[in-house]
Amino acid sequence: MTSIDGFSRQKIPQGELWLAEGFEPAAIELGLDHRSGWERHIAAGVHAGRGKVAFVETDAGSVMLKQLRRGGVAGPIWRERFPSRRRLMANLTLPALARERGIATPPAVALLLIASGPSLWRGWLAVRTVPGAVDFIDRVRERPPTHDEWAEALGAVRRLHDAGFGHPDLNLGNLMVDAAGDIWVIDLDRCRVRAGGLEPDARITAIRRIERSYHKTCLLNGLDPDSRIDWLELYSGGDRSLDLRWEERRDLDCARLERHRRGWRRQPRL
Repeated sequence: MTSIDGFSRQKIPQGELWLAEGFEPAAIELGLDHRSGWERHIAAGVHAGRGKVAFVETDAGSVMLKQLRRGGVAGPIWRERFPSRRRLMANLTLPALARERGIATPPAVALLLIASGPSLWRGWLAVRTVPGAVDFIDRVRERPPTHDEWAEALGAVRRLHDAGFGHPDLNLGNLMVDAAGDIWVIDLDRCRVRAGGLEPDARITAIRRIERSYHKTCLLNGLDPDSRIDWLELYSGGDRSLDLRWEERRDLDCARLERHRRGWRRQPRL
């Protein structure tokens, strides 16, 4: 990939730097044209998820910097190394596509790629922050979200799915609410995108994943999950095909959730 709309590409030793239009002066001021600049900011940052992140103020606005790391089964082995540029470049292309399709997600403004051996790459990403936004893990910890807040969050997920985005890691940590109550979806780099909306099973699996994330957050923080939340109703709004498939899957999905709940009860509280 040699060009992306809205981004410039600069060759640097052992790699390349992609910058959003208008962010070039801020990137140079921060030292993001060198790997050492990214590492200096991130080392002084805070722990979050798979590593540290840094929040910095620039003349072009507030941004978050992080090194891209792999999760799942491959995470402990590969850590920050990726077998191709494609997954790393998706951090630029997928948020832009989502925004074109009406999904609220923060735009990326810089991506540094460094070659790391044969066919292996490391990446560092800068993303604009959403002023006053917190993810739903923190919101649950602070106070129980209201019915309207859950409805807004599940409505945002519905719009994501209607736009053809299948998010394989959709959980409370990837849903954010800002000071105005608007919902943002983040970490889209692993999404699979299709021309039409997702099939019912893919939608229900995603909603069940969010439900599990909610129960995990509650149980690991000594909170009682609210059993009155009707996850499908908040999402579907009476979609009959989803209702029927939800009922067909109910017993198996509930059994899976209960197995997870037993495991979380045995874990130390956060």
